[in-house]
Amino acid sequence: MGELRESDGASSQDDGTPAHAPSDARAPLVSAGVEGGRDDPTPDAPALPEHLQPVRAASIEESRRLAERFRALAPCYRDPSLEEHDEDAAEAELLCVALALRCTRTVADRILRDAHVAVVLLPRTLARLDEGEFPAAWFERILRRTRDLTPRQMRTVDAAIALWPPTMTTEQFHTRLCRLLGRLESEQEIPAHLSPEGRRRVEMSPTRDDGIGCLRVLGPAPEILALARRLDDAARAVQASQRRALRTGEDPPLDPQGTVAATAIPASLTRIQYDLLGGASFETDGVHVPEPRFRLNVTVPVLTLLGGSQEPGMLEGTIPIPAQMARELAGTEDTWYRVLTDPCSGVFLPLPAERYTPTRAMLEHLRLRGSTCAVPGCTRPTSWASEADHIEEYDHELPERGGLTAIENLHLLCWQHHRAKTRGLLDPTRLASTPGLPDRTAWSFPDRAKVLLRDDIDLASPVTVTELMDSWTRYQAGREARRRALERRKSPPPPPF
Repeated sequence: MGELRESDGASSQDDGTPAHAPSDARAPLVSAGVEGGRDDPTPDAPALPEHLQPVRAASIEESRRLAERFRALAPCYRDPSLEEHDEDAAEAELLCVALALRCTRTVADRILRDAHVAVVLLPRTLARLDEGEFPAAWFERILRRTRDLTPRQMRTVDAAIALWPPTMTTEQFHTRLCRLLGRLESEQEIPAHLSPEGRRRVEMSPTRDDGIGCLRVLGPAPEILALARRLDDAARAVQASQRRALRTGEDPPLDPQGTVAATAIPASLTRIQYDLLGGASFETDGVHVPEPRFRLNVTVPVLTLLGGSQEPGMLEGTIPIPAQMARELAGTEDTWYRVLTDPCSGVFLPLPAERYTPTRAMLEHLRLRGSTCAVPGCTRPTSWASEADHIEEYDHELPERGGLTAIENLHLLCWQHHRAKTRGLLDPTRLASTPGLPDRTAWSFPDRAKVLLRDDIDLASPVTVTELMDSWTRYQAGREARRRALERRKSPPPPPF
């Protein structure tokens, strides 16, 4: 780290505090080595027309509310670097925070970390946010851009930003922030896990509501460019071969849907690249890959299959897919599985209790009823790594006492929350069920919070019932109209004269 100096020439320590001050001093710093000196006295806020003054007031209030929320949440943060850190207790607290924020545990975790950083490492910048000098969006951008910095670097950032004028434009703010962070990053050795090589990964981005998914490949730019070039070269070669095949009347290569042969038009490069990736085989160097524990479920309402409804299908219970796509997927399958639900409410009907270990049919049923971990706020999918849990513990010695392996007494949990439940940090209780209505589970986080959660339902069933009832009503009305018309023809009214 470079040495910091105050504007009057007094030296400073490299952690951002003046050399003559205590190590925990928080007096404003001026850093010629960071971002110049104290700016000129800032002018007043811009004059706005009367109809925009409430907008500015709302922006200032938004900043103050964000600062207030951070200060309220900061004490809930559990530092994982401490020796006494209890991972399961921290997870239980995180779930309660998610309930308070009305968000998922993943979002709550990010907000909780941001609150800790804001209060502990950016106190002066937070004070300016609380005064309404900085927009909330600026502060959130600072948090996003500084997540990989050390505490010492964060104090340097806090000292520098505390001196920036509130009348900067957004562009000026972004320029200053990029310049400041670029200088700090260039003065440190990048940890291995943050280097381009250490950030190699493939990740699934959140699926959009229109049935579109995204798989991202991240890594060092030369490797990604080389991969893209190989994929492009292969696609161009296939496209050229498709053109030759169409000229000579041969079957075109790499035409899984038969589109090229049907249209006599070569596929686009992007489509060929997609087909190449989708059909790629994975060489595992002799390692045996076990069969998937769960199949990929696409739930399609029967009326959608018959073309009588445009109600979307559901992929893995959470991702809607267009009706036409659902019909095409269903048409390519040889095996169908019937799912029994209440025709009016969509409640999944139970399966019989047979043994301690749930059957495969039970596991699939549980997945359909809950596509994510059953704990409120958790979004980990049950199709990848989940464990079946007895809500009321199974009695191995006398099973008739309760805790049966029945759908009403089972749910799927991720491994972390299964462990937390075993330790008593999460306590679910299954409530009495009402026929035709979703079952309910009361979740208790001992000494923290309580929440009531209803089982998921098949959303297509109630819609289908409504469509059928509407169709029947229209049919009955048409039938009655035809009957009256027939009666009028049989018994016409007498002439008016």
